Amino acid sequence: MIIEKKLKNGIPVFFDKIDGIQSVTIGIFVGTGSKDEKAGEYGVSHLLEHMMFKGTSRRTAKELSEEIDDVGGNINAYTGKETTAYYIQLLSSRLEVGVDILSDMFLNSTFSDENLEKEKKVVIEEINMYEDIPEEKVHDINSTFAISGDQSNIVLGSIESVNGISREILVDYFNRRYTPENMVISLAGNMDIDKVMEMLEDTMGSIEKKETQIPREFSMRINSGKKVSKKEMSQVHLCINTKGISYLDEDRYKYSIISNILAGNMSSRLFQKIREDRGLAYSIYSYMSNFREGGLFTIYAGTTPKDYNEVIQIVLEEFEEIKKNSVTEKELERSKNQFLSSLTFGLENSRARMSRLANSYLTYGRIKTVEETIEEIEKISCEDIKEVANKVFSEEYYSYTILGDV
Repeated sequence: MIIEKKLKNGIPVFFDKIDGIQSVTIGIFVGTGSKDEKAGEYGVSHLLEHMMFKGTSRRTAKELSEEIDDVGGNINAYTGKETTAYYIQLLSSRLEVGVDILSDMFLNSTFSDENLEKEKKVVIEEINMYEDIPEEKVHDINSTFAISGDQSNIVLGSIESVNGISREILVDYFNRRYTPENMVISLAGNMDIDKVMEMLEDTMGSIEKKETQIPREFSMRINSGKKVSKKEMSQVHLCINTKGISYLDEDRYKYSIISNILAGNMSSRLFQKIREDRGLAYSIYSYMSNFREGGLFTIYAGTTPKDYNEVIQIVLEEFEEIKKNSVTEKELERSKNQFLSSLTFGLENSRARMSRLANSYLTYGRIKTVEETIEEIEKISCEDIKEVANKVFSEEYYSYTILGDV
């Protein structure tokens, strides 16, 4: 049973109480990410996430990590295009420590100039690392080419943009985006809900509401065409794109099934045809980049200069095949079973359950039940798949990003 409460400043708190275990995961999610960055701020969301671990007025960075280690907990965070999340998994008997540390980071981080300069170097090394991994780099190149709009902002930023972030820019962004109306707290595991609420009221509940800001207008356009990034290497890293859909779109699960059947696993059409049957690629998979305003659907393949055009042709043929003939009943049933299994497996993990609550609230403004999701997936038909395919598989949306010596 999911229980929803609110702190005095309006921050929603969701509880998924799991009896019979002795652990709990607590997360604080902020509805902000690289999409929300303006010119002069690119990379600040991710840099800020790093800086939240670099010391508070009560604890040094070392003390933050030592206190979590002392109680056997795990703390981590991540930054995306629209969300930044911080979470701790620990024994239920040590939850008070987790609440204290997370709230200390949100309430008392110092963001010192000295630590900022050090962490900028760390992030720049992270950027350099991805520059040296072409199978990772191609996705950033692809995002900025295939999408026009704030959604194309790279989470890490660039070396130039990160170097240009001052403490003033960082703190201003923190004050604008880390506000009660933009946060949600989620817990899953074994806990005393009343005791947790008391701890959170005394800490996170003290964050003051800010003046309501005028929401930014976001626009998004899917581009067509081809971008070739020349790089001397034996492999070609290829992204083939078409139009995706918003995560609010009623067809989102239908599109997910198309993605899964095309290149979501080892039994998928493209894995079998491109890798197994013809040996044209070592790695091939699909993914969707979904935003409130729309989305992008991508097929990635690691192939060769000799074979990449053939890979493109096979992918486009499969797009046309699904438009014309949909998918088979067997493919649809297999894909549904994989989604339902993944959903069920996630219910066995406190971190996954915690994340599901927070992400559901940030996405839909409410907690979508597992039963609702299952019902939506189970009622999808082959005709539904064909209808969605004809909306998004079109030459006007096709684009190709090629990284390699071609």
